[in-house]
Amino acid sequence: MVAWWSLFLYGLQVAAPALAATPADWRSQSIYFLLTDRFARTDGSTTAACNTEDRKYCGGTWQGIIDKLDYIQGMGFTAIWITPVTGQLPQNTAYGDAYHGYWQQDIYSLNENYGTADDLKALSSALHKRGMYLMVDVVANHMGYDGAGASVDYSVFKPFNSQEYFHSFCLIQNYEDQTQVEDCWLGDNTVSLPDLDTTKDEVKNEWYDWVGTLVSNYSIDGLRVDTVKHVQKDFWPGYNKAAGVYCIGEVLDGDPAYTCPYQDVMDGVLNYPIYYPLLNAFKSTSGSMNDLYNMINTVKSDCPDSTLLGTFVENHDNPRFAS
Repeated sequence: MVAWWSLFLYGLQVAAPALAATPADWRSQSIYFLLTDRFARTDGSTTAACNTEDRKYCGGTWQGIIDKLDYIQGMGFTAIWITPVTGQLPQNTAYGDAYHGYWQQDIYSLNENYGTADDLKALSSALHKRGMYLMVDVVANHMGYDGAGASVDYSVFKPFNSQEYFHSFCLIQNYEDQTQVEDCWLGDNTVSLPDLDTTKDEVKNEWYDWVGTLVSNYSIDGLRVDTVKHVQKDFWPGYNKAAGVYCIGEVLDGDPAYTCPYQDVMDGVLNYPIYYPLLNAFKSTSGSMNDLYNMINTVKSDCPDSTLLGTFVENHDNPRFAS
């Protein structure tokens, strides 16, 4: 999958630093998004059976990505965004494996299906040698559990191994109610996504320490932050600061009046206000360029810095543009 971004324009002119890329450094990047498990195997094979409808691991690795960097760079991309790297729930659930990386259980271990710590460091190094950047997806809102929300065994989570670190179980019923959006749980009673209580100092400090260490250990240049609107806003400035690199948050909402204020607490957000009119403008001959033009102007006026937003046509949360 390929993500095209408005802030990532015509290519990088100088070599990327190995650490602490600033928001300004990211303005000129063109980012290729890939789902690590589904991109490339270590042995380069493309013929091994993998029925994606089974929702099981298909064998993609960080080494496989390294071997495809000529391909990615050859298309003109200057950075890659990879899916979360943390340890996931091990079960084959009713919805399949956690191959995508968004059902974490151990934030201090890596997903061994993708490779080792040395492999992830090698990916970062290989990118930097080419003057390219590494963006890693991170999740601070929730963990993942194979089972009903009312019967979660919290001891399986590391380090948040007690119910006291989580909001009480309730599924979000009304997305117009911001209290529900922040305090209730995503997921369902088949695969639960226990919602961390990031108002607690223990949880907040753990995340701040963790994100800084992650960035430092693997020479990460930027973070894509999942489910930002599901965490209270005052959590994010400290998280962004602790990371020490450009952070761009997922705020899945097309209303700039809702989305733009999140840029007050994080460097940037995914540009969903532009995504919807952009899609509509080009998906048929009757698409409205005027609606797109008007939304571009609205975003430029309403967001603190529209040049730090991520404009895209595809990612793992949305259908392929061509479909």
